Amino acid sequence: MSITFGPFAFATTHLIFIVAALLAFVVAWLVSRRSNHRVADSVFNVLAVGLIVARASFVIRYFELYAEAPWQILNVRDGGFDLWAGVIGGALMAVWEVVRRRSVLQPLAIACVSGVLAWGAMTTWYDYKYGEELWVPEVRLATLDDRQVWLNREYRGKPLVVNLWATWCPPCVREMPLLEDAQQKWPDVAFVTVNQGDDLDLVLAFIQEQGLNLDDMLMDYNSTLSTEINSFALPTTLFFNAEGMLIDSHVGEFSAARLQQAVDQIR
Repeated sequence: MSITFGPFAFATTHLIFIVAALLAFVVAWLVSRRSNHRVADSVFNVLAVGLIVARASFVIRYFELYAEAPWQILNVRDGGFDLWAGVIGGALMAVWEVVRRRSVLQPLAIACVSGVLAWGAMTTWYDYKYGEELWVPEVRLATLDDRQVWLNREYRGKPLVVNLWATWCPPCVREMPLLEDAQQKWPDVAFVTVNQGDDLDLVLAFIQEQGLNLDDMLMDYNSTLSTEINSFALPTTLFFNAEGMLIDSHVGEFSAARLQQAVDQIR
């Protein structure tokens, strides 16, 4: 679900997109050498416009939430993009590039199609490899009063948000108020925070210090859940529907808009 390079962590789906984009640029460079047409600039324009349109579409849909914290509009790390809006924006930009320079039609098409095919192949491989694991994991956790619970049984039959966190993780701490607000806003959804590897006394002291009021806080002393979902980046948030199927996931700090988008999907 995530890949870590030293201190940096990337969601696997984001890394797939980056690799596909880089491949499109490499193909554009190779084609340019043979055809004497500068295609890389056109590929960059198509990609840039697609990303900007995808982001703008998402921000417009959740503008009320971004209006409360407008600086979050620039925080693209929250993953707030509308795929099909971006595809349409990129396609229109590709048409404009061809209208401006008809000679780039074939090399631009080759580069863009190469990137799309690479993205599709890697995404298909990822879905195939992990397709049978996209359900609430069967892991045993502990409540703050040391009661043992099975994650896949305790919250069966209702939408479920599982947030993996630790006391030493600043982005995790910043997410806690959003989770508290979400718990009040959507009482039909279970919001479960699962601490990864901290000591119980440390967590209890942290809760008191932060004044947290979250209903479902669980302990995972051996980070079993991180191992089960193959994501050691914190925070990681999983969104399951009432049937227990994983509908969405987010690696890193989420915004209020990104949280609402994912909750809307599982409700």
